[in-house]
Amino acid sequence: MKKFAAILIALTLSLALLATAGAEAAFTTIEAGKITYATSPDFPPFESRDDEDNIIGIEPDIMALIGEKLGVEVEAVPMDFTSALLAAQLGKTDLVVSGVTATGEKAIERSTWFDFTNTYVDIKQAIVFKADAGITMDNLGEQSIGVQAGTTGQDLCEDTFGEEIVTAYDTYSLAFQALLNGQVDCIVLDGPVGNAYVAQHPELTMVETTFDVESYAFGVYKQDTGLLEALNAALQELIADGTVENIINEWYSK
Repeated sequence: MKKFAAILIALTLSLALLATAGAEAAFTTIEAGKITYATSPDFPPFESRDDEDNIIGIEPDIMALIGEKLGVEVEAVPMDFTSALLAAQLGKTDLVVSGVTATGEKAIERSTWFDFTNTYVDIKQAIVFKADAGITMDNLGEQSIGVQAGTTGQDLCEDTFGEEIVTAYDTYSLAFQALLNGQVDCIVLDGPVGNAYVAQHPELTMVETTFDVESYAFGVYKQDTGLLEALNAALQELIADGTVENIINEWYSK
Protein backbone atom coordinates (compact mmCIF):
# COMPACT_ATOMS: atom_id res chain seq x y z
CA MET A 1 0.00 0.00 0.00
CA LYS A 2 2.80 2.39 0.90
CA LYS A 3 4.55 1.60 -2.39
CA PHE A 4 1.33 2.25 -4.31
CA ALA A 5 0.81 5.54 -2.44
CA ALA A 6 4.35 6.64 -3.24
CA ILE A 7 3.83 5.86 -6.93
CA LEU A 8 0.53 7.80 -6.90
CA ILE A 9 2.18 10.84 -5.29
CA ALA A 10 5.04 10.75 -7.79
CA LEU A 11 2.60 10.53 -10.69
CA THR A 12 0.58 13.46 -9.34
CA LEU A 13 3.71 15.59 -8.98
CA SER A 14 4.80 14.71 -12.51
CA LEU A 15 1.44 15.74 -13.94
CA ALA A 16 1.57 18.99 -12.00
CA LEU A 17 5.01 19.76 -13.38
CA LEU A 18 3.82 19.03 -16.91
CA ALA A 19 0.84 21.33 -16.46
CA THR A 20 3.09 24.11 -15.16
CA ALA A 21 5.43 23.67 -18.06
CA GLY A 22 2.51 23.94 -20.45
CA ALA A 23 1.17 27.06 -18.74
CA GLU A 24 4.56 28.75 -18.99
CA ALA A 25 5.33 27.80 -22.56
CA ALA A 26 8.64 29.26 -23.66
CA PHE A 27 8.83 31.64 -26.59
CA THR A 28 11.64 33.21 -28.51
CA THR A 29 11.97 36.67 -30.02
CA ILE A 30 14.37 38.20 -32.50
CA GLU A 31 16.09 40.05 -29.67
CA ALA A 32 16.13 38.33 -26.28
CA GLY A 33 13.89 40.01 -23.72
CA LYS A 34 12.21 42.27 -26.30
CA ILE A 35 9.20 42.02 -28.61
CA THR A 36 9.54 44.21 -31.71
CA TYR A 37 6.52 45.09 -33.80
CA ALA A 38 6.26 46.87 -37.14
CA THR A 39 3.65 49.62 -37.32
CA SER A 40 2.54 52.50 -39.55
CA PRO A 41 1.93 55.38 -37.13
CA ASP A 42 -0.42 57.44 -39.32
CA PHE A 43 -3.45 55.41 -38.33
CA PRO A 44 -5.18 57.18 -35.43
CA PRO A 45 -6.62 56.21 -33.02
CA PHE A 46 -4.85 52.86 -33.37
CA GLU A 47 -1.35 54.28 -33.82
CA SER A 48 -0.03 57.79 -34.41
CA ARG A 49 2.64 60.14 -33.09
CA ASP A 50 2.29 62.72 -30.32
CA ASP A 51 3.96 66.14 -30.21
CA GLU A 52 7.15 64.53 -28.90
CA ASP A 53 7.20 61.98 -31.75
CA ASN A 54 6.23 59.07 -29.47
CA ILE A 55 4.07 56.35 -31.03
CA ILE A 56 0.74 56.31 -29.20
CA GLY A 57 -2.72 54.81 -29.61
CA ILE A 58 -4.90 51.79 -28.97
CA GLU A 59 -2.47 49.17 -30.19
CA PRO A 60 0.66 50.58 -28.50
CA ASP A 61 -1.30 50.65 -25.22
CA ILE A 62 -2.36 47.01 -25.66
CA MET A 63 1.16 45.93 -26.61
CA ALA A 64 2.64 47.68 -23.56
CA LEU A 65 0.32 45.72 -21.27
CA ILE A 66 1.08 42.48 -23.08
CA GLY A 67 4.78 43.17 -22.57
CA GLU A 68 4.18 43.62 -18.84
CA LYS A 69 2.31 40.33 -18.63
CA LEU A 70 5.04 38.49 -20.52
CA GLY A 71 7.88 40.21 -18.68
CA VAL A 72 9.55 41.64 -21.78
CA GLU A 73 10.30 45.03 -23.28
CA VAL A 74 8.16 46.10 -26.24
CA GLU A 75 9.45 48.26 -29.09
CA ALA A 76 7.49 49.76 -31.99
CA VAL A 77 9.37 49.97 -35.30
CA PRO A 78 7.76 52.61 -37.54
CA MET A 79 7.41 52.18 -41.31
CA ASP A 80 4.72 52.37 -43.99
CA PHE A 81 1.96 49.76 -43.91
CA THR A 82 3.14 47.61 -46.80
CA SER A 83 6.64 47.44 -45.29
CA ALA A 84 5.18 46.60 -41.89
CA LEU A 85 3.37 43.59 -43.31
CA LEU A 86 6.57 42.47 -45.02
CA ALA A 87 8.67 42.93 -41.87
CA ALA A 88 6.60 40.38 -39.95
CA GLN A 89 6.46 38.06 -42.94
CA LEU A 90 10.25 37.99 -43.26
CA GLY A 91 11.00 37.93 -39.54
CA LYS A 92 12.53 41.41 -39.48
CA THR A 93 10.21 42.11 -36.56
CA ASP A 94 8.42 39.68 -34.27
CA LEU A 95 5.01 40.85 -35.42
CA VAL A 96 3.04 43.53 -37.23
CA VAL A 97 0.65 45.63 -35.15
CA SER A 98 -0.98 48.16 -37.44
CA GLY A 99 -4.73 47.71 -37.80
CA VAL A 100 -4.29 44.42 -39.62
CA THR A 101 -7.54 42.87 -40.84
CA ALA A 102 -7.68 39.17 -40.00
CA THR A 103 -11.05 38.29 -41.52
CA GLY A 104 -12.46 37.93 -45.01
CA GLU A 105 -10.63 37.26 -48.25
CA LYS A 106 -7.67 39.46 -47.33
CA ALA A 107 -7.03 37.33 -44.25
CA ILE A 108 -6.70 34.20 -46.39
CA GLU A 109 -3.83 35.81 -48.29
CA ARG A 110 -2.22 37.30 -45.19
CA SER A 111 -2.39 34.00 -43.29
CA THR A 112 0.18 32.64 -45.73
CA TRP A 113 2.53 35.46 -44.68
CA PHE A 114 2.23 35.26 -40.88
CA ASP A 115 0.07 33.77 -38.12
CA PHE A 116 -2.77 35.79 -36.62
CA THR A 117 -3.47 36.25 -32.94
CA ASN A 118 -7.05 36.27 -31.71
CA THR A 119 -9.01 39.24 -33.03
CA TYR A 120 -9.77 42.07 -30.60
CA VAL A 121 -11.96 44.69 -32.34
CA ASP A 122 -14.45 44.99 -35.23
CA ILE A 123 -14.55 47.91 -37.70
CA LYS A 124 -16.31 48.95 -40.90
CA GLN A 125 -14.92 50.66 -43.98
CA ALA A 126 -15.98 54.27 -44.51
CA ILE A 127 -15.80 57.03 -47.12
CA VAL A 128 -14.25 60.42 -46.27
CA PHE A 129 -14.81 63.38 -48.62
CA LYS A 130 -15.26 67.14 -48.70
CA ALA A 131 -18.53 68.04 -47.01
CA ASP A 132 -20.18 69.48 -50.12
CA ALA A 133 -19.33 66.52 -52.40
CA GLY A 134 -22.42 64.44 -51.58
CA ILE A 135 -20.67 61.11 -51.99
CA THR A 136 -22.52 57.93 -50.98
CA MET A 137 -22.04 54.21 -51.47
CA ASP A 138 -24.45 54.48 -54.41
CA ASN A 139 -22.23 56.89 -56.38
CA LEU A 140 -18.83 55.82 -55.04
CA GLY A 141 -18.01 54.07 -58.30
CA GLU A 142 -18.29 57.41 -60.12
CA GLN A 143 -15.57 59.04 -57.98
CA SER A 144 -11.78 59.02 -57.93
CA ILE A 145 -10.88 57.08 -54.79
CA GLY A 146 -7.76 57.33 -52.63
CA VAL A 147 -6.67 54.38 -50.48
CA GLN A 148 -3.62 53.26 -48.56
CA ALA A 149 -1.53 50.68 -50.39
CA GLY A 150 -1.89 47.11 -49.17
CA THR A 151 -5.15 47.64 -47.30
CA THR A 152 -8.49 45.91 -47.54
CA GLY A 153 -9.89 49.27 -48.67
CA GLN A 154 -7.70 49.10 -51.75
CA ASP A 155 -8.78 45.53 -52.56
CA LEU A 156 -12.47 46.25 -52.02
CA CYS A 157 -12.49 49.36 -54.18
CA GLU A 158 -10.44 47.84 -56.99
CA ASP A 159 -12.51 44.66 -57.02
CA THR A 160 -15.84 46.51 -56.86
CA PHE A 161 -15.22 49.57 -59.04
CA GLY A 162 -12.05 48.85 -61.05
CA GLU A 163 -8.40 49.79 -60.63
CA GLU A 164 -8.63 52.76 -62.99
CA ILE A 165 -10.43 54.98 -60.47
CA VAL A 166 -8.35 53.95 -57.44
CA THR A 167 -5.08 55.61 -56.41
CA ALA A 168 -2.99 53.91 -53.71
CA TYR A 169 -0.75 55.96 -51.40
CA ASP A 170 2.01 54.69 -49.12
CA THR A 171 0.49 56.47 -46.10
CA TYR A 172 -2.85 57.95 -45.10
CA SER A 173 -1.10 61.28 -44.58
CA LEU A 174 -0.35 61.38 -48.31
CA ALA A 175 -3.86 60.19 -49.17
CA PHE A 176 -5.47 62.96 -47.12
CA GLN A 177 -3.15 65.57 -48.60
CA ALA A 178 -4.30 64.41 -52.03
CA LEU A 179 -7.95 64.70 -50.96
CA LEU A 180 -7.48 68.20 -49.57
CA ASN A 181 -5.65 69.23 -52.75
CA GLY A 182 -8.44 67.89 -54.96
CA GLN A 183 -6.36 65.10 -56.48
CA VAL A 184 -8.95 62.50 -55.43
CA ASP A 185 -12.65 62.88 -54.63
CA CYS A 186 -12.67 60.69 -51.54
CA ILE A 187 -10.76 58.19 -49.40
CA VAL A 188 -11.99 54.73 -48.42
CA LEU A 189 -10.55 53.59 -45.11
CA ASP A 190 -11.34 52.07 -41.73
CA GLY A 191 -14.13 53.98 -39.98
CA PRO A 192 -12.41 54.85 -36.67
CA VAL A 193 -9.42 56.19 -38.60
CA GLY A 194 -11.70 58.24 -40.81
CA ASN A 195 -13.33 59.73 -37.71
CA ALA A 196 -9.93 60.74 -36.35
CA TYR A 197 -8.93 62.53 -39.57
CA VAL A 198 -12.33 64.22 -39.94
CA ALA A 199 -11.97 65.57 -36.40
CA GLN A 200 -8.76 67.29 -37.53
CA HIS A 201 -10.31 68.67 -40.74
CA PRO A 202 -13.81 70.17 -40.27
CA GLU A 203 -14.16 70.64 -44.04
CA LEU A 204 -14.38 66.86 -44.39
CA THR A 205 -17.21 64.46 -43.59
CA MET A 206 -17.64 60.68 -43.48
CA VAL A 207 -20.24 58.00 -44.23
CA GLU A 208 -20.02 54.25 -43.68
CA THR A 209 -19.82 51.81 -46.56
CA THR A 210 -21.89 48.65 -46.93
CA PHE A 211 -18.79 46.46 -47.10
CA ASP A 212 -18.57 43.61 -44.59
CA VAL A 213 -17.43 44.15 -41.00
CA GLU A 214 -13.73 43.41 -40.47
CA SER A 215 -11.78 42.36 -37.37
CA TYR A 216 -8.23 43.30 -36.37
CA ALA A 217 -5.52 41.03 -34.99
CA PHE A 218 -1.73 41.05 -34.74
CA GLY A 219 0.36 39.22 -37.35
CA VAL A 220 3.15 37.07 -35.88
CA TYR A 221 6.25 35.77 -37.66
CA LYS A 222 5.38 32.20 -38.60
CA GLN A 223 8.36 30.57 -36.89
CA ASP A 224 7.40 32.04 -33.51
CA THR A 225 4.66 29.57 -32.51
CA GLY A 226 5.57 29.88 -28.84
CA LEU A 227 5.27 33.66 -29.08
CA LEU A 228 1.88 33.35 -30.77
CA GLU A 229 0.59 31.24 -27.89
CA ALA A 230 1.98 33.65 -25.30
CA LEU A 231 0.50 36.68 -27.07
CA ASN A 232 -2.89 35.02 -27.35
CA ALA A 233 -2.92 34.11 -23.66
CA ALA A 234 -2.02 37.66 -22.61
CA LEU A 235 -4.39 39.28 -25.09
CA GLN A 236 -7.27 37.05 -24.03
CA GLU A 237 -6.76 38.05 -20.39
CA LEU A 238 -6.90 41.73 -21.37
CA ILE A 239 -10.08 41.13 -23.37
CA ALA A 240 -11.73 39.06 -20.65
CA ASP A 241 -11.19 41.61 -17.86
CA GLY A 242 -12.44 44.51 -20.00
CA THR A 243 -9.07 46.25 -20.37
CA VAL A 244 -9.04 46.16 -24.18
CA GLU A 245 -12.58 47.53 -24.38
CA ASN A 246 -11.68 50.34 -21.97
CA ILE A 247 -8.60 51.28 -24.01
CA ILE A 248 -10.63 51.32 -27.23
CA ASN A 249 -13.42 53.42 -25.73
CA GLU A 250 -10.93 55.89 -24.25
CA TRP A 251 -9.22 56.47 -27.60
CA TYR A 252 -12.48 56.55 -29.57
CA SER A 253 -13.72 59.34 -27.31
CA LYS A 254 -10.68 61.59 -27.84
